[in-house]
Amino acid sequence: MAIERVRALVIKKIDFKDSDYIVTLFGRESGKFAGIAKGARKAKSKFGGVFDLLNYSEVVYYQGSGLNFFSEAELVNPWEGLRTDPEAINAGLRGARTIDKTIEEGGVERAVFDLFRTTLVSLNADQKKVRVLELGFYLKLFRLMGYGPELKRCVECGKSLEGERSSRFSPESGGVICLEDGGNQGLEISGGLRKKLLRLRSLPQDQVRRLKVSESQLKRSFTLLGRFGRYHFDRALVPKDLMSGDYL
Repeated sequence: MAIERVRALVIKKIDFKDSDYIVTLFGRESGKFAGIAKGARKAKSKFGGVFDLLNYSEVVYYQGSGLNFFSEAELVNPWEGLRTDPEAINAGLRGARTIDKTIEEGGVERAVFDLFRTTLVSLNADQKKVRVLELGFYLKLFRLMGYGPELKRCVECGKSLEGERSSRFSPESGGVICLEDGGNQGLEISGGLRKKLLRLRSLPQDQVRRLKVSESQLKRSFTLLGRFGRYHFDRALVPKDLMSGDYL
């Protein structure tokens, strides 16, 4: 019986039987995996609050009858600063749900882990510009998962959109389309917003809060990414309450 010790983020937990949890963790080396924490829901459980969502924990587990079972668990970082702000904790929880939806069981995605952990570190350190951080998370995540969106060149003709005042954003086509080829496809995106998204995606995640993004730009950006994510991942990843009324 192999026994493993890993550090990982808690991204999901559900009640199981009378007093247990099924906990899903996401680690840099271990990837995404789930296990049973027996008795974790009891008031005097040895696990305490180690398996609270978003906690960074060190766990020991073993496989029995095809399932993983947690035998030990220790809290590494509960992100206490993050938990003082409702907007910050909700952003973290949305990120956890998105990772759970997009990464298969057993999937090892080190770059995605680093992105999510850096996002939590940043949210924990400073609760200002939470939604700018969250927007940067989605932009980078989609690219790491192998999806653009393309923001520099028209996906139809390949023309550079540098200097263009506006273009169209088509989730189905994979990104921006020049006005000559775009017609009425997708949604309009201004040149200023397109450049801001490029800048946001290129900045290290722990620096994205330096970028000024207006409320209307945030709504528009989340709308574009929401439609993009729903098309390419075949599920809603960006919550509707982050988007403008353009979301369909």
